[in-house]
Amino acid sequence: MQHDASENQPAGVGMNTTNTYTIEALQHTQGVRAAWRELALSTALVCLGLAYALSWAEMGLALMTGPGEPAAALFASRALIGGLYVCVALRLQWARWMTVVLGFASVVLVGPMLGAEWRALHVAALVTGAVLVFKLAASIFLLSPGASHGHR
Repeated sequence: MQHDASENQPAGVGMNTTNTYTIEALQHTQGVRAAWRELALSTALVCLGLAYALSWAEMGLALMTGPGEPAAALFASRALIGGLYVCVALRLQWARWMTVVLGFASVVLVGPMLGAEWRALHVAALVTGAVLVFKLAASIFLLSPGASHGHR
């Protein structure tokens, strides 16, 4: 007759089911994670709001320097981005991921052109640079571990 080591343990306790954490420690960890998720989302939304506000200033500078793009296209693009950011605030996952992709794409595509913009108009380059910093920060916070849990 073979003797199994699990026979000597109390009922309901297996070899791999030891609980080394107290309930209070687990609740504290869950509370810290929930607080981090809210802080990451709040910080991302602040960064997106600042980037959005500065993008309107950027548009004003673009209109002052002369006809580059049609004004209707500039307004429409900002309205669409504003709608996207509202969807991020409503915690829609597709909007979150689209914002992350657009944020990184903006940094990669627009960042190298800051030097040429600096030579043309210093203020515009500073505003564009600030917009890129806020978009990058928002994208990083939206990607942070746990930022997606509990969202739709």
